[in-house]
Amino acid sequence: MRLAPNRAAIAVWICTTLLLSACDFSIPPPEQLPPQPLPEPLPPPPQPPVTPGRVQAEILRWFTAAGYARFQAEALADHARIESGFRPCAAGPAGLRYTYQWGSTRLQQLHRFAGAPGCPPLDTQLAFADRELRGSPKFACFWGATDRAGALRALRRGFGGGSC
Repeated sequence: MRLAPNRAAIAVWICTTLLLSACDFSIPPPEQLPPQPLPEPLPPPPQPPVTPGRVQAEILRWFTAAGYARFQAEALADHARIESGFRPCAAGPAGLRYTYQWGSTRLQQLHRFAGAPGCPPLDTQLAFADRELRGSPKFACFWGATDRAGALRALRRGFGGGSC
């Protein structure tokens, strides 16, 4: 009778072995795995609020630091207020864009200068405006102005595509 419990244990072991051998514990190759959902993209980092006062202050700071006379920097801030209301990413009529409402070829040049389409950071826009002012003879009136009002009139003519 002693053999019966041993035989029962052996029978259970044989059945378990046979059942387990029928299971496939291997991992299928990658091409057979079901596609996994992509993780959700992270939200962009919070940006500091861009208020008209901060934009105006930055325009004054940037152009003064670049060597412009105070009245010239103030005229450039006045022009930004007129053009975009100190909104660096403003979109105006007829495809005009950004702080100084660039359009057409000048807008394409700004995007090339910035290295990407879309609204460039304010400092990039100001650097591009500086390049335009220093690199085009149509802004000679701006450089020849002696006060804020004269500099603003020159900007209104020059940035508008005109000349002195």
